[in-house]
Amino acid sequence: MAGCDHLLEVQDPDVVTPGQVSGPDKLNTNRDAATGAFAVAFGGDGSGGNEGLVNMTGLFTDEFSFAETFPTRKVVDMRSTTNNNSTLFTIFFNIQQARALAANASDQYNQFGPTNPDHALVLDYEAYSQMMMAEMYCSDVPFSKENADATQSNTTPLTTVQMLNTAIATFDSALAIVDGDELARVGKARALMDLGGANIAIADTVVASVTTDFVSNVLHSENTTRENNGIFELVFSERRWTVGNNEGENGLNFASAGDPRVGVVEVGIGFDHATNVIGPLKDSTRSTPQVLASGVEARLIEAEAALDAGQTTTWLADLNALRAGFAGGGLAPLTDPGDFNSRLLLTMRERAFWMYATDHRLGDMRRLTRATADGGYGFDINSVYPIGQWHGSASLVYGTDVNFPVPFEEGNNPNFNASACDVTTP
Repeated sequence: MAGCDHLLEVQDPDVVTPGQVSGPDKLNTNRDAATGAFAVAFGGDGSGGNEGLVNMTGLFTDEFSFAETFPTRKVVDMRSTTNNNSTLFTIFFNIQQARALAANASDQYNQFGPTNPDHALVLDYEAYSQMMMAEMYCSDVPFSKENADATQSNTTPLTTVQMLNTAIATFDSALAIVDGDELARVGKARALMDLGGANIAIADTVVASVTTDFVSNVLHSENTTRENNGIFELVFSERRWTVGNNEGENGLNFASAGDPRVGVVEVGIGFDHATNVIGPLKDSTRSTPQVLASGVEARLIEAEAALDAGQTTTWLADLNALRAGFAGGGLAPLTDPGDFNSRLLLTMRERAFWMYATDHRLGDMRRLTRATADGGYGFDINSVYPIGQWHGSASLVYGTDVNFPVPFEEGNNPNFNASACDVTTP
């Protein structure tokens, strides 16, 4: 029997071991794995169980409102989550997987194609994953990595500032390979804006070379369920939530504004058999791409930087130049409301409508409400987030969460301290 040990070997064609995706001929495989994982983490898919960051942060803020019955999503809309929420575990797993696969792909490019332009692309996906976790989660998130010898490293949780600085360093690595990488430039500037303070002026210079017509999309298709647009699935196909409209006293009027940047259409009665579901035309098919970064975002960063620097004439001109160039035929010019806070809120409204349901809104709300000493604008949380009676029930009110908790399962990491994860601090 000692000579027949091969009888005990099990061949599983569905399992790919690390050694099978290593080498110069596997670079495209690693790139595609990172691309696919990021698409699911960001935009969701057609399964209904992988919501994606655009759906969940939209539901948490004022971009979408709840129109179904699932309790693990209901508490997200109510800003009242817990760390043992199974839906939020999936979201955390998917974005961490996207980050890890991009990091592993980068390791392969470092060995077999360090100057390959696709190396910059996988670094961009890694950096966006890092930055989006900084915008979405409490200030205590590990970026763990499995080493070649099956050991774990980087298991110490990072603060929000550390996550953002890590993302900036990763974007810089991409720019060292392709200096004209506009996706990296917009992403780096976004992370700098999240840091706030003096970093806002630096962000302004980073996007100066980004063309206004630049767009980087997360692609979807009808080929497989995994490739479907997640907003289409949950709004148009399953009718589980609807475009928000003045949600919780502070929410913007996305559904009723008549603003062509957030074109809407009536979909029908929601999954809860009560809510009239309104869908965003921008995500109205299974194959509709979703914007990750754009030249419009670059110009909005420049406008906010001008406002921060006291250059109000430039600020208003920047916003109105974008409106005049809107592809739908131009939008009426804005007028100056006259004071800094009103100008800032107008800027955030413009950002909200230009970048609706692209995973920017939560980061902007946190920037607005973060203490000025920490790079924010110091607005009261209760003047920014949905508050008061929850729209789904006369007996329920919105909670106090301003970000998402790290899931309970991270407790397996001996370096993670759940008590350090404060979901009520921007």
